[in-house]
Amino acid sequence: MANGLTLTVLGTGTPYPRPGLACSGYLIAGPATTICADVGPGTFAELQRHLDLQRLDAIWISHMHPDHAGDLPAVANWLLNAPVRHTPLPIYGPAGWLGRLSAFLPSDPALLAERIQVHELADGCTAEVGALTLTSRAVQHSVPTFGLRVTFGRHILAYSGDSGPCDALTELAYQADIFLCESGAAENSPDELGSHCTPEHAGSTAQRAGAKRLLLTHLNPSLDPRIARTRASAIHADTKVAIPGGVHHVDDDYVP
Repeated sequence: MANGLTLTVLGTGTPYPRPGLACSGYLIAGPATTICADVGPGTFAELQRHLDLQRLDAIWISHMHPDHAGDLPAVANWLLNAPVRHTPLPIYGPAGWLGRLSAFLPSDPALLAERIQVHELADGCTAEVGALTLTSRAVQHSVPTFGLRVTFGRHILAYSGDSGPCDALTELAYQADIFLCESGAAENSPDELGSHCTPEHAGSTAQRAGAKRLLLTHLNPSLDPRIARTRASAIHADTKVAIPGGVHHVDDDYVP
């Protein structure tokens, strides 16, 4: 396990997985603590490249769109068929997430309920998972959606979920060491405006929030990653694009 706070990118794709590109999913690790933020299709298999599942401490789901939550049935099948964990697995998600998952499964929902701890997110709610503090903020999307702020000591990792630019997103990213921000909008088209960030929105939000590093993710499929980075870095200089399998260290000693 990490001594500090690390982010491992499991997948960044949208709106469906492609060969070698799972959808949204991120492994966040601190000392003796591991959580998975979002489990889009393909990410649960990728998670197992990096982690013994018995060491997973929690799952956190930003919203119930399939490209962020589509592997929840795979998680349920693991919990129902693998050796029983010593303690139920905490899963955090928007209101009603368990009912939607249970409707998908052929097994008795009560059996699954014995193997998980159900938590429903609300704006500003916090949870302590091992060494990490998780704070959820309601952000701006087409369905109820939450961004995540993970704190370990002075280290801060912020994750947008899916969101258009809004005050809550800026507050979420305030002075974050890494701001992991979606860029699901290529331009301000009528279908995208308000529900997703463009690279410029991500760069502006990071700049206003005073975030140290911006990591673009969940790019619109029409966006060339190099162009997306160029567009965002014109506003926030320290910008990179998340690559599946990439590991990012959240470190106070980081120098850009």
